[in-house]
Amino acid sequence: MAENMTKKQLEGSEIQTGACHYCGQVYQFETDGRATETQLDKWAEEKCGCGEAALERQWREKADEAKQNTEELFGESFPEACEILKEGIDLIVRHKATKVAVDAKGGKLSVQKSKNGIKAEISRTEKKSMEV
Repeated sequence: MAENMTKKQLEGSEIQTGACHYCGQVYQFETDGRATETQLDKWAEEKCGCGEAALERQWREKADEAKQNTEELFGESFPEACEILKEGIDLIVRHKATKVAVDAKGGKLSVQKSKNGIKAEISRTEKKSMEV
C-alpha cells in the first residue's frame, strides 16, 4: 500500500537531497542528477518553514523590490551608479553593509537599510551664485 502512495519517479531522474542552511532540515528533490549541492541546499532553504529561512526569503523579496525601485529612480539618468547600488543592496541583504552611497554628477545616490526594509534615495543640492 505504501508503494501506491509514493510518487512514481520519472524515468531518467534521480532523487537528490539538500539541507536548510539554518536548521539542517533535509529535503528530497527529483532532479536529472546534475543539481549541485549548493543549488539543492538553496532549494531546501526556499522550501523550509524555519524562522531563519522565512526571514531570509522576506529579505530577498525586499531586495528584489529595492532593486526594481532603484532601477526606476536612477536607471535612466545614472545607469552605472544604479548597477553599483544594486550590488550594494545584495550587501545589505547579506548584512555586510547598512548603507551604500555613490556621488554622481547631478546628485548623491544611496540605498540603505531602513526600519521596514531597504530605502533608495537621491539627494540633489542646487547652488546658485553671481559674481561681479
